Amino acid sequence: MNFWKKNSYQIVRLFVIQIGIAIFGLVLSFAVSSAFRDRDDSTALLVVSIFSVLFYMFILYSVAWEIGGKDRLRLDSAHEELRGGMGFVLALLAETPNLLFCTLMLIGGFFAFAGSLTVGARFFTVGYLPVYFLDSMYAGITRAALNATHLVQDVSRSYYLVAALLFLATTLPAILVTGFAYWMGLNEKRLIPSAKKPGAKDKD
Repeated sequence: MNFWKKNSYQIVRLFVIQIGIAIFGLVLSFAVSSAFRDRDDSTALLVVSIFSVLFYMFILYSVAWEIGGKDRLRLDSAHEELRGGMGFVLALLAETPNLLFCTLMLIGGFFAFAGSLTVGARFFTVGYLPVYFLDSMYAGITRAALNATHLVQDVSRSYYLVAALLFLATTLPAILVTGFAYWMGLNEKRLIPSAKKPGAKDKD
């Protein structure tokens, strides 16, 4: 209970950031689809998707670094042990909706691969619809990756399983970046160290 009291706000905050970037990615995807209606939009969609994901990672890094820095102050004042892995825990909890829906997709994928294509497709669709929204920033990347497999939906038995694993993999960047950024903030480290030495005074 104490864990949730201390960390629930940050977990919800990380999830809300994902929702915001998902909407951002969805809007960009619609804009690209409209602009390239009469042409192949796969390349443009891929570029927009990469930009959206990088933007998402940047925001996650900044927020997670801030969370780690604040936890450092709180833990130091309470003389508690620093837990560098807490960022990964927070990220996993924030990604719980994605993981649950991806699990449904995986169940559908296994059913389809075993030969029950209709049952598998139903399970897959239940998980796919919310995951596609939550992962809208990855739309161009997942589309390009699935096209590269040359698997055909409703024909290839392994299509649903591969797609489920692909969407599951989209949760990893957020977890890794959040965990790493939290550790950096907790230890007061920066990717680009300040050029100013500690204790140095500005000259007039």
